Parts: sequence; structure tokens; C-alpha cells
Amino acid sequence: MILPWRRPRLQILAVAALGAVTFLQAQDWLEGVWMGRITAPQGETEIGFAFKRTPRGLTAAMYMPAMFVYGLNLGPVEEAGSTLTVPPLDTVMKLEGEKLKGTFALGRLPMELHRGGTFGPEPPVPAWPAGPAPRWSRSLGASVWASPVAREGVVYVGSVDGRFHAVHGANGGEEWTWTGPTPLYGQALVTDNSVSFVDAQSDLICLNRADGSLRWRAPLHDVPAGDPVLADKSFTHRTPVPVVADGVIYAGSVDGNLYALEAATGRTLWRHDAGVPIYASVALLDPAGLVVGCFDGTILTLDRRNGAELSRTRIGGPIVSAPVIAGDIAVVGSRDYLLYGVSLSRAAVVWKYSYWFSWVESVPQLADGVAYLGASDFRRVGAFDPATGRPRWLTDVRGITWGTPVVTADTVYAGTQAQHPAFLHHEAGIVALDRRTGAAKWRVTLPLPPGAERAGFIGSLALTGDTLIAAGFDGTLAAYPLQ
Repeated sequence: MILPWRRPRLQILAVAALGAVTFLQAQDWLEGVWMGRITAPQGETEIGFAFKRTPRGLTAAMYMPAMFVYGLNLGPVEEAGSTLTVPPLDTVMKLEGEKLKGTFALGRLPMELHRGGTFGPEPPVPAWPAGPAPRWSRSLGASVWASPVAREGVVYVGSVDGRFHAVHGANGGEEWTWTGPTPLYGQALVTDNSVSFVDAQSDLICLNRADGSLRWRAPLHDVPAGDPVLADKSFTHRTPVPVVADGVIYAGSVDGNLYALEAATGRTLWRHDAGVPIYASVALLDPAGLVVGCFDGTILTLDRRNGAELSRTRIGGPIVSAPVIAGDIAVVGSRDYLLYGVSLSRAAVVWKYSYWFSWVESVPQLADGVAYLGASDFRRVGAFDPATGRPRWLTDVRGITWGTPVVTADTVYAGTQAQHPAFLHHEAGIVALDRRTGAAKWRVTLPLPPGAERAGFIGSLALTGDTLIAAGFDGTLAAYPLQ
């Protein structure tokens, strides 16, 4: 995630002379380096802060190798007696004797620091073998946030100018283009006969797959388009991907409802009022259930025949990505910086894995009992055991990976993006990793143009035959050989 800077609270203190001397001595004693540990569900990691008194108050720099931070300037620290708050990190610590104790980030992870120590140097950047050149590329004419979908040699993807494209996977030639009035940010559902997607005003649109003509449009809301209730509050233009089962399409909406619609006509069969926006896609649960995450951190299971609520589980933060079901466990990420394993039969969290101060946006790819997923500022692609949450490997890919990795017999592929401004350094491109070990195979690196907000791939890659399809933020659709 991009951590927002927050304006510090101005504090004015009027005290007697003796009291003022005592106060300043206690506060100045904080200056210097403090080193210690954060304790997460998976274990401990090293952290350090360097505090400095300035005319505007106390400031902090941070050292945290697990997050690629080696002296990051965090700006002002809020002081209230012996309690310090580091706003960009949602971190609070209190002076207790000769230690600083508190909680780190939204996960409220226990943290303890002692005075003294030094920040280690940033390690050299490892060299990656160069990746392949694209087989073809074409401009779609507008920025792309959505993940492309490949089916039977054709690639389907929408762009922010409201156009939806069907392109030949072999050469990039146009099959057809449909034009709508509203930006398209979400991935499409492609079936034998239709292509369906949710647009930026929460309308579900269904096109004929053969020629792109409109079959039907169904509003997933009761209010007129443009009403504030339809505003995207997710920061990242999240749009649910429709899911189909037994002739019924399921999709959530920013109006707080989960909808079930007849796939042939778009007629609403039922809707379940969750009360908060639903940006995540549903997961199908056999024999007749649905699992969906909500923006308030609630995970719902529903009877997909009538929308009746079966259970609910609350985790710590907003959910914007679909859960993945592995037996009784739903693996789902949250914006409280944690990856969760939730037992569906018990409606309870059974494990957590901390991404420290990084959103967990990536929808896992489940293959042979292993969950592969990316990260935001955590900057890693990882392979996890869905039953326990233990990682088999984690690889620094030097970029944000919001998409779902593509997994083949021996390789994991992921697109990365760069953002500016951002807390950490990110690089845009495509990476190929050894599926067994996570070792780097190759990397395609794309530049972040001067003044640009983003570069690279916000969504997932698509696989068609021996070719990866990547849709870039700059509007370029490109095909890369697996190599």
C-alpha cells in the first residue's frame, strides 16, 4: 500500500520552570537509536528507530530489513507524555523504564526496543537474468487496471476509457471492441457464449462473446449513476469479478449487496444485504454455498440458492480480494497487513501471517495444495501451506504484485508495478520464479516514466498456450514467451 502522510497534532505546553526542565530532560533522552524486535504470528523480526529533536518537534527514521527499509525518514512523531505515535505506521510505543514498548502497525504486533545499536547497510541488489522480449504488443489507447483473460486463443480486457477489447492472442490483432460510457477496472468473466464484467458505476454488463454486441445490462444498485453511494472507497478501483455457477451469476456491489442474477437475462434472483461495500469476488463453496469478503473485514458464507446467511467471521481489516478455498480453509488477505486462514466449518481464524505494514491484495492461486500469491509493499511473491499459513518460500520481486500469479508445472510468473510517490522502492516488470524454490529465473524490467504515477502491471497476467499476456498501466497489451 501507499502509506499516507498525516499532519501531526500541534502541542502547546505551559508549565512551571522546574517542571519544564524535568520534561525536556525526559524527552531529550529519547534522542538517538533504539533497536529491538517485533513479534508476529510467524515469529520475530528486527526493527530500529532513530529519533531526533528538531525545532518542529521529534522526528523518526526507521530501520526494518524485512521491509527493505534501511533509514527511511518517517517525519514527525506525535508525543503525549511518555507515549509516542508514529502516524505513517499506525505504531504506538511508551517509555517503560529503559525500554520502549508498544504495538506495530494495524496488526497491533507487540514491539519492544532498547536504547543503542546501529542501522545496518542496505545489501546490494541481486542481479536477475534478463527476460524475453515481447512477441507482439499493441496500444489499447487508454490505461488498463484490469487483468486480461485468455480463452481459446482470444484475449479479453477492459480499459479505463470504457472500451472492452477482444484481441487475437497469436498476433494482437483486433477481434472486436465494445464501447461503453463508464471506465472499466475489473476483470471479466468469459464463458462459452458471453463476456461479463462490472463497470465503474456498478453495472453488470454482458456481451456476446462472438461479436461483442450487448446482451444485457443490469444495475447492481438502486440509486442513479453518479450518486455518492457508488463512489469507489477502495483507493485502488477494485471491482468484483463476476462468478457463474449453474446458470447464475454472482457479483457484489459498492451498494453493500451481493447479487444473484440469471445469466441468460440479467434478471435479479436475489440479493443479500451485507451493509458495507463488497469489492471482492465470491468463492464457490460445494455443494451450494458462497464465500465473500466485505470491506469491513467480515467474511460471509451464504446459501447460493437463496442468499440466506450461513455464517460470518470477522477479521481485522478491509477485504478487497477473493478468498480461495482449500478444503475447510478460506485463505484471504486484508488491508490490516495480515494474510488469514479461516476455518469455514468453525467460522474462526485458525492462522495468520503478517506482511508487517503491507496490504495483502493478491488473490492466491491454488495449485497442488499450495497457495501462491503476491503482495504490496511486502514486495514478495510467496508459496504458502493453506492449512497452516507457513511459507515454503518467499522471494523479493522488487515490485508490487496485486495480481494472481500464473503457475505452470515448474515456474511461477507474476507482473509487478511501481508507484510514485511511495514509501519504498518498487520496480515494474514481469518475473519468473522456480516453482519449487522461489529462485529467480528471469525478469523483464519496465521504466517508471518521469512524473508518472504508476508503471507496470496492476492486474494479473494471463496464459494462452506458451505465451504470457500482460496488460500495462500505460495501455500496452503485450505477449511474452514463457522461455
